[in-house]
Amino acid sequence: MTRAQRISNPRAIRQRLGMNQQDFWGQIGVTQSGGSRYESGREMPKPVRELLQLVHVDRLNLRNVTRNDLMVLSYLKKSQPALFKRLKASATQHAGHGQRHRRAR
Repeated sequence: MTRAQRISNPRAIRQRLGMNQQDFWGQIGVTQSGGSRYESGREMPKPVRELLQLVHVDRLNLRNVTRNDLMVLSYLKKSQPALFKRLKASATQHAGHGQRHRRAR
């Protein structure tokens, strides 16, 4: 399943989490009315899709991400793009194995 497929239905994600629109969308900086429009089919900008993915699908607590984390990622991406891609692919693959393992329990 691609990232885009995982967030093609934000309403289903929100309902699966048992959250109301205000809380769900508010966690990623979107108003309730804006979120309602996205749930009704309006296309989400890429930054909103990415935040929704990170916060509500990958369950990343953004409060744990520091400025230094972002600086290191940015530096690695610019200075060693091939390494960045390999690490990203490896991390994605590793995370996918963990999710399948957790579901099997």
